[in-house]
Amino acid sequence: MHIVHYNLTTTTKEGGVETFVWDLARQQARVGHRVTIVSGRGPISRDVPGVEVRTTGYIDRDRFAFGPLRRAWALRKLAERLTMLPRGLWLVGRPDLVHIHKPYDLPLAPLLKLRGVPLFYHGHGEGFFPGDRVLARQAAALLSCSSYNAETLRSHYGLEATIVFNGVDTDHFQPTPLDADLRRALAGDARRVVLMPGRFMPWKGHAYVIDAFAMLRDLSARLVLVGDGETRERLEDQAAALGIGDTVLFTGTVPHRDMPRYFAAADVVVGASLASETFGMVLAEAMACERAVLASSWRGYDDVVIHGETGERFAAGDPRALAASLRRLLADDGWRAACAAKGRKRVDDLFRWERVAARVQGVYDRVLGGAGPAS
Repeated sequence: MHIVHYNLTTTTKEGGVETFVWDLARQQARVGHRVTIVSGRGPISRDVPGVEVRTTGYIDRDRFAFGPLRRAWALRKLAERLTMLPRGLWLVGRPDLVHIHKPYDLPLAPLLKLRGVPLFYHGHGEGFFPGDRVLARQAAALLSCSSYNAETLRSHYGLEATIVFNGVDTDHFQPTPLDADLRRALAGDARRVVLMPGRFMPWKGHAYVIDAFAMLRDLSARLVLVGDGETRERLEDQAAALGIGDTVLFTGTVPHRDMPRYFAAADVVVGASLASETFGMVLAEAMACERAVLASSWRGYDDVVIHGETGERFAAGDPRALAASLRRLLADDGWRAACAAKGRKRVDDLFRWERVAARVQGVYDRVLGGAGPAS
């Protein structure tokens, strides 16, 4: 079977969806499929045996940030995708199927239908735009990364989606020996390290995590924010204004391949989203590395973190609730270890790539009539 994954940002950005595309493509190639990634021309590349990457130019969404489009994020993303579409459609060719991962690529569906090529839409977020309901009905099937996201798609499109959890590369994300030099660099003089990886976006909750840390001055803990983004300068100013500038470390972007070392150097890994989070990929990767995790009550984390079992949950957006949960978790070494062990087991049971890819294949087979891997 020839499978094309079509997603502009796979080779232009680092992120959860982008990692999903690379890893699903890798697993599909391993079992004998011919796999092609069609993406925007950018600096990101990975050595994935058996996967061909085809890229093309496009006009960046930021160039559409004028007039009424300045705050119309979804329309700007759609415009960006449409600039890639003519050349991207040519690069797709005539495969057995095309798998998209953002709704902004739904305009491909009717065009591919004319060629007799089915399009599979995999929901990972909530980026809707005018007219997408009509386009979604041109897709051969909908998939979704979580139960929360499946409900979102059902509510918006009126269509059922098969839940296929995001996958974790458990060969890469696994318990790793502590890098003592990295631990010292992250901890400074503190006894504990609390790690929060992720893009700096308002809905990720970095601001109230910093507020919570201002309530924990007695704990000898350091908050390490891994990543970058539009709110970084504001967050640095917030930490300084609260008098905890030395307690909050901003590392900048860390390559995906290095994250197991950072997880190993942490006592707790936090996910604090208030909205939009549909799975909690970073927390699943931390669990695979046998780290204790702390997640907000935002429903997008529900499939990953089970309160009191694989981690602790706290009221989203509430710094006091976060501070209290973090205090309890950091104080109990045995509880953290138990959560870490159960977290790894949950990843092995549900999120290994062999399981994820097999579930995706089941959706393909249901639509295409059981076509198997290419010989």
